[in-house]
Amino acid sequence: MKSKFDRLSLGFLLGIIVPVITLIVVYFARFETYTFPSFIRTLVALRALPALLSLTVIPNLLVFFVFIWTNHLYAARGVLGATIIAALIIMLIKFLIV
Repeated sequence: MKSKFDRLSLGFLLGIIVPVITLIVVYFARFETYTFPSFIRTLVALRALPALLSLTVIPNLLVFFVFIWTNHLYAARGVLGATIIAALIIMLIKFLIV
């Protein structure tokens, strides 16, 4: 029986939301004294923005493997697609912007 959670769109959406939540958690856990825009400006000035963004994608591994273990392969494919797109965006930031 096909599960309602085994959708490419759900996996893609979670693959985008989880890194954003991770970035917000890192901000509130370590850099709450800065405002969020000054936090981002500081990361850009230190040339650390691509490194931090790369680390925020790591929790997607957990989401990906949960979908694999529960046999939700289309959702896992969506998480993988979102992670690949995030990697391309991070590479653009690293080599073109920062």
